[in-house]
Amino acid sequence: MVVYFVTPRKGKPPRAITATDLADFYICPRRFLYRKVFGQKPNYAMLKGMQAHVKKYNEHKARAKTRIELGTAVDMAAAGDELIGREVEVFGNGIYGIIDEVRLYQGEAVVVDFKSALSPRGKLQVLAYASALKALGCSQITVQITRTNDGEVLWEKSFSEDDYWMVESVKQ
Repeated sequence: MVVYFVTPRKGKPPRAITATDLADFYICPRRFLYRKVFGQKPNYAMLKGMQAHVKKYNEHKARAKTRIELGTAVDMAAAGDELIGREVEVFGNGIYGIIDEVRLYQGEAVVVDFKSALSPRGKLQVLAYASALKALGCSQITVQITRTNDGEVLWEKSFSEDDYWMVESVKQ
């Protein structure tokens, strides 16, 4: 079932770092400084990526007839329902983010991030999303980076304890 996941509160939670900021800082502290402190404007490629995300989100929202809180959706999936949500706001384990796509089925979650290319920054970002989702009760999580324009899976792996601790070490 295609659904629209909702969160009970609005805005970034207090004392949380976004998965994107975590990845930016880890990969290039200077990039983080310019974007977050000096307010550098997005470049052309970033703007095109934002447009692609908005298009995918609007298509999904038009198809989604049901609104479900993410925590409820995790419980429903554990009971056997299959749910797909786009632009899913998640907060857990001190990480906040908006996941491009989450597929839930029988207690397993697949976290999908759409990118134009594979990069270490993208991998860390999707692992941080998985860490946040794990805090909501998902025990089995697969992370996936999918190419935006053609849907090809560029990278996929099961989220492990090692991945969890790697994200924790970056947060420190």
